[in-house]
Amino acid sequence: MASLELVPETDRNYVPALTAAILVLITIAVIVFLVYPREIAELKVESIQTYEPHTDLKPVPDTEQLLGPQAVAEDDLYVVAKVRFTDKLRLPVFVTSTTVTLTGPDGNAVQATAVAPVLYPRLEEIFPTLTPMLNNPLHDGDEFDPDATREATVLLLFPNTTEEIWRSKKSAVLTIALRNQTAQSASLP
Repeated sequence: MASLELVPETDRNYVPALTAAILVLITIAVIVFLVYPREIAELKVESIQTYEPHTDLKPVPDTEQLLGPQAVAEDDLYVVAKVRFTDKLRLPVFVTSTTVTLTGPDGNAVQATAVAPVLYPRLEEIFPTLTPMLNNPLHDGDEFDPDATREATVLLLFPNTTEEIWRSKKSAVLTIALRNQTAQSASLP
């Protein structure tokens, strides 16, 4: 007896389905590439100013000092950096901290943190020369709106550092840490 086939033979050609699936994946990848930003923020250092006070701490006359040195001298360096920060995300970004790494002429790295803006009034009282430099400070916790640009100042303290060391530095890198995002860095001139 002859075999009776009522069902046609199945087509084993997967090329059209595979091509369609690849085209759909490529389309999704292109859309994600065009929509998702490639950088979180843009950080640029507009200018810097330095201030190098020499401070002599002397004991009060006619008093006894039991502990510590009789007189102390400090040479610190304050660097005021004016920065321009632009949020490139479609979400707000939040500043968590600001630091600077200074690589001196001898290759040693010194880490400095930003002075908290809450201390500015006291510093301006001690060093009135800093007052015109400290406008529009960058605070920890500041929020940057999407596509917004803001100029701010950051005050950095380098203890026991002189302006000569600053001028002969190999590099200085300002880093602004962001909550839930990659930290942004820029070189200081």
